[in-house]
Amino acid sequence: MTADAATRVDPDFSTVDDDVADDGVDQNRGGRGLRRALVAVIAVAALVLAGALGFVLNGDGSSSGSTAKPSAVDVGFAQDMSTHHVQAVTMAGYERDNTTSPAMRNLAFDIESGQQFQVGEMQGWLDQWGESRNNPDQMAWMGSGMGIGSTALMPGMATPAQMSRLETLHGKALDILFLQLMIHHHQGGLPMAAYARDHATNASVVRLAGAMYTLQSNELVQMEQMLRGLGGTMLPPPSH
Repeated sequence: MTADAATRVDPDFSTVDDDVADDGVDQNRGGRGLRRALVAVIAVAALVLAGALGFVLNGDGSSSGSTAKPSAVDVGFAQDMSTHHVQAVTMAGYERDNTTSPAMRNLAFDIESGQQFQVGEMQGWLDQWGESRNNPDQMAWMGSGMGIGSTALMPGMATPAQMSRLETLHGKALDILFLQLMIHHHQGGLPMAAYARDHATNASVVRLAGAMYTLQSNELVQMEQMLRGLGGTMLPPPSH
């Protein structure tokens, strides 16, 4: 998906000091390549497992035993939150591989692995329901006038330019931009999770949306503290 409107990145972090880059990048490139390959295999396995779990929990349309057809909220949430999550997984994977901070690496791993599993679960539902994994009118399920079509970026998502810049950074500069973008990402996703938690009809969708809301709210507090500790400032919150 593409968007012309780019979110401003704090100017204090618009340049990268080569001194903050990881001096061991070249020496460790071979080892990191092997780790990336292993992580890719694990990620695929997680998707398969999560999809299977979604099938088991919703083989009849709902873990509660209901055979009712999923609602527009159920389907739209699964489609759009999957797309939203995929970008977070990409950002977290790069951070995990390139940060020099153990605390940041742990945070990135938690976000990457947790959201990767949730993507598999939601896509498992969509496959079982016979629905597309892509939404032609994103966010329309959240109410009249909310639809943004199939190509616009949903609230909180990083622009292509921001993603490209993130993937050039290392060290402290990377950590700051990652936290800025992921905080913004969570701020955009929370209203989606809250709406699905309150309006979905499928019991498993309600459960997952509620769990997402709680977890990401807690992660927001953690990331804001970490960003302040690095001397960074948050981006303006996304508009909805």
